Amino acid sequence: MSNQDLIILKLGGSVITKKSEEKTEVNKENLLRLAREISEAKKEGNCKLIIVHGAGPFGHVPAKKYDLDKGMKDKNDPLYKRQLEGFSLTHQSMEKLNFQVVLALQKEGLNAISYQPSATGILKNRELVFFPTDVIEELLNLDIIPVAYGDVMIDRETGINILSGDHLVPYLAERLAERLAERPNACRFSVRVIMAADVLGIYDMDPKLETNAKIIRKLKPGDVAKIENAGKIGESLVTDVTGGMARKVNELLMLAEAGIESEIISAIEPGFVKNALLGDRTLGTVITPPP
Repeated sequence: MSNQDLIILKLGGSVITKKSEEKTEVNKENLLRLAREISEAKKEGNCKLIIVHGAGPFGHVPAKKYDLDKGMKDKNDPLYKRQLEGFSLTHQSMEKLNFQVVLALQKEGLNAISYQPSATGILKNRELVFFPTDVIEELLNLDIIPVAYGDVMIDRETGINILSGDHLVPYLAERLAERLAERPNACRFSVRVIMAADVLGIYDMDPKLETNAKIIRKLKPGDVAKIENAGKIGESLVTDVTGGMARKVNELLMLAEAGIESEIISAIEPGFVKNALLGDRTLGTVITPPP
């Protein structure tokens, strides 16, 4: 890789789809605006970029319908064949969403390419245990933007299960940081994570349910008191088979333990994603490594 920072940007499914309505439709207004912001930031800044997007109803609804988040039934169970069908249909649904995301990015002049997680990785009890990054690294060398997504995936414990985009992002960040550290002049690089969601950041309770919820601007491992209401933060108001905000926060806290900074910002507010990509760290919640 050339001397550029690497940013892994997660676009929340609740932002780029009509998740609140549980319709398998893209929120075109948000998606097109975000594609434009990303393009402007890429031209003005100097970074390598990986994009991961959420599923919204394209993934969560069929995954729930076929109980894919609960693992495979026994082969003698009448629901076994139905789950195999659901595996195929859920992935196909995610491909449809991914196609529209990549197309929007390409229309803004970005060299974006679809990157299918289910053809690359393996889970074990919903945790990624195999996901080589060699191809991603070569794409980044060419300044091509891999666009991955939450997907259905083979699971060594449960047969099949769900890979959350919120799990894929910190996994990639940690593995790629390790790879960069093995190379000469690694000190010139940094890996950052930006989670662009439908809220301004992490709150002490769910801002969609509690009017007196307060945003937490900075968070680090060990700040248990600040997130003691994490259970309230994470309960999705619509179908979600991947754990919501609570899992996101826990994943990012573990990432901070590995020395990688991340932030959660709003992708609803115009300009926030662009400014975050350009280095503004005052927009949401920054999760920092311990001193």
